[in-house]
Amino acid sequence: MRNWLLLLCLLLLSGLTAAAQVTPDSSKLPRPFGPPLGYDPLWHCWSCQYPVYLNGGFGGMLRDINKNLRFPPQLQKDGRVFVRFTIDATGQVRNPTVEQGLQPDADSAAVRAVGLLGRFTPALDPRGRPMAVKQTIPVAFIYDGEDRPKKRVH
Repeated sequence: MRNWLLLLCLLLLSGLTAAAQVTPDSSKLPRPFGPPLGYDPLWHCWSCQYPVYLNGGFGGMLRDINKNLRFPPQLQKDGRVFVRFTIDATGQVRNPTVEQGLQPDADSAAVRAVGLLGRFTPALDPRGRPMAVKQTIPVAFIYDGEDRPKKRVH
């Protein structure tokens, strides 16, 4: 009886170690939209401060992007352009790039509008030192089939 119990325990333990050593293939796992964890330097930081747009906060940033956005005349469909940009340690917008595009004209219009944004208060690390962070914003182009195209930032 004791031998059977010992054999059963050994089989269970050997199965657990074998299961613990199997790692899933990360390319097959569903990836949420956005950068992988660890890409944003503030995601883990409870005492860090995110950047704030100086001309009205988040609402002011959306207003200024809409004001600077030009609807491309060749665009005949709805869609979104995700623009990634860096807010550097001085609060300036740097390197706006297309993360997920719609059409080249719409992509360049969205990048131009984000690049024309004003200053931000820089992000601060736990010790209060300014640091650069990356942000992504979706810019939606809505075409209603008439002469009045709409644009919107979500």
